[in-house]
Amino acid sequence: MNILWPVGEQPTMVGTCALCEICYYQCPNVEFSSNDVETFLHGRIRRQDESIGIYRQAFVGRALNPKIRSQAQDGGVVTALLAYALENKVIDAAVVTGRDEKWVARLKVATNYEDLVQNAGTKYTPSPTLLGVRSAIDEYGKSKVGLVGTPCQIRAVRRIQTSPLGNRRLAQAMTLSIGLFCMESYKYNALIENYLISKGVDASKLTKVGIKKGQFIATSGESELLRVPLKDLNQYVRGSCHRCDDFTAEYADISVGGVGCPEGHSTVIARTQTGLDLLMAASRAGFVELRELKQEDKGFQTVLKMAGIKKTKKTANP
Repeated sequence: MNILWPVGEQPTMVGTCALCEICYYQCPNVEFSSNDVETFLHGRIRRQDESIGIYRQAFVGRALNPKIRSQAQDGGVVTALLAYALENKVIDAAVVTGRDEKWVARLKVATNYEDLVQNAGTKYTPSPTLLGVRSAIDEYGKSKVGLVGTPCQIRAVRRIQTSPLGNRRLAQAMTLSIGLFCMESYKYNALIENYLISKGVDASKLTKVGIKKGQFIATSGESELLRVPLKDLNQYVRGSCHRCDDFTAEYADISVGGVGCPEGHSTVIARTQTGLDLLMAASRAGFVELRELKQEDKGFQTVLKMAGIKKTKKTANP
C-alpha cells in the first residue's frame, strides 16, 4: 500500500507490489461505468440528447469581489464558490493547485480566503489533486473536502465513490467537486522549461497563462510576454489527453470554464443538486453574480461545439 507515487509527471511504483488491488479499484481508466456514476449522482442515466452530461441549470457568472477577479482565471467563479463554501462550513478544506517560482504545479490544502486567492488561476500542467485530498484528511484532520480538478480527475473522484472496493475515507470526505473545462493539458518540461525558454520567457516572471480564442497567452502582471496560436503547442500535449472525450467535466457537481461567455466571465454548469444549491446560496450571499445561460443561446452552443470536437478527437485516437 502507498507504493504508487508520482515521479515527475508519471505515477510510478516506488516499492514492492503486495497485490492488494487498491490502485485497480480507484483507477478511472479501469472499468469506469458512466451509468453507475450518473445513477449515483442523479438517480438516472443521461438521455441521448444530453451530449455534455446531465445538469440542472447553466449560467454565465463572475465573482463579485474585484480582488478575486484580478487574481483568478476568467471570472473567478471557482475561487468565489470555494470562499463561500469555506466561510459557511459547507467544506472545511479545499484542494487547489498553486505553483512555485518556476511555475511547477503544487498542491495546496486551502483552509481560508487568503489561501484561495494566492493559489487562484489555471496552470495547464499536471497536478496530483487526489493526493491533496489525502493530505487534507491525514495531515489537516479535515472531513469535508472540496476539490478543483480537470475532467479526468473528477472521473477519479467518482470512480472511488462508486467502486465496490473504493477507498471509503476518501469517498466520504470528497464533499464538493468543481470541474474545469479542459481540452488538453501540457507536459511541464516540454512547455515551461523548453518551449517558453526558447521564446525568451522566464517562468519565474510569469503571473498568469491562459487560452483565449485559439491562442496561448502568457503574462507578467499587466505585460503580455507571449501570444502564440494554440496549434503551436500541439506537440507538448500529454499523451493521455488524446484519449479523453470529456471537455466540460461531465461528472462534477459544478463545471466551470471560459468558453461561451464574455471576457471576464465564466460559463458555469450546475450538474448535481449539491452544485446548484451552492451556486444559488453563493449568489444570494453576494459572492457571485449569475445570469441564466439557455441551451439556445450562442454561448451554450459554443460549449456544445467544443465538447463535440473533443469527443471527435477521442474517436480518432481510441
